[in-house]
Parts: sequence; C-alpha cells; structure tokens
Amino acid sequence: MNTIRTITYYQFSKKNQYKIYIGNDHAGLEYKNIIIDHLKQQEYDIINRGTNTKQSCDYNEIATELCSDVLRDKGLGILICGSGVGMSIMSNKVKGIRCGQINDYNSAKQAAEIGCNVIALGSRILGIEVAKQVIDAFLNSYQNVHTEINETISQIEQDNFRK
Repeated sequence: MNTIRTITYYQFSKKNQYKIYIGNDHAGLEYKNIIIDHLKQQEYDIINRGTNTKQSCDYNEIATELCSDVLRDKGLGILICGSGVGMSIMSNKVKGIRCGQINDYNSAKQAAEIGCNVIALGSRILGIEVAKQVIDAFLNSYQNVHTEINETISQIEQDNFRK
C-alpha cells in the first residue's frame, strides 16, 4: 500500500542532544500529533517519519525507515501503532536497533537504562497521558553508554544477524 508521507523536521534548540524520530501508522496518527506537540514544548529536535493520513499503510516500511534514521544519526525513535507489537517486532529486525514495546513508566525507564534506542507504543493500549509520561521517562532516563548488557546484546546480534 502506498501512503503519502512527508518528512517534517521541527528544530527548537540544541538543548537536547538527541534527534527524536517519531513514526506512526494510521492507528497512531492522533497520538503522534499530540506527542509532537508535547515534545515541542520541551524543545526536542523532532523528525516526523510517520503517515499523516488515516489511510491504511504499511507499518513495516515506516518502522524500518525510522530505524535506519536512528542508526545513521545516533538518535532515538518513538513508534506508534495500534498495539505497539508490529512496530516493535519489525524494528528489532534492523541490526543495531533495540526496541521495547512499552506500556508503563517503569518499563520506559528500564528500556532507557538497558540501551533501547527505539520504543513502540500502542495507541489502543495506552491512554495519551500515560503515553506522554512513558515518553518523558524514556527520554529523561536514556543513557548512551556501553554497559555489560549492551555488550552482550551486541555480541548476540553479531552472532545471529545476517551480514
């Protein structure tokens, strides 16, 4: 399915060191727009990689393109679909991406602490206020450091992903 998508870049300040890529399928459109407004208020650099219509679209393509951008720019990603499951599965097929499907505040903090660089949210699972709290917890807790966990995950990727 072809969906009309545009890439919109919102740059507000250099206060935050990471570019935040946000992507969505048709089920996540309303959440994405609210979350972009929420992140604008915090002066994050935001790049919209999702659909801007309610027309059914291919979440696989959106997830893999966003993940490529995250890896290239060493940014962070937020993906939104109906459940968060499809986006999470597809993201984790991209070597170098660590995506957690997040449904609560504690999981968001844990994802940040163990080096997830993308999170997936379900618009049909989380209320929008919880979704904003989850995103804030993830972004405020994120540490791009090499820990034992990251090294273990990298080794597993090396052993199991195709070259």
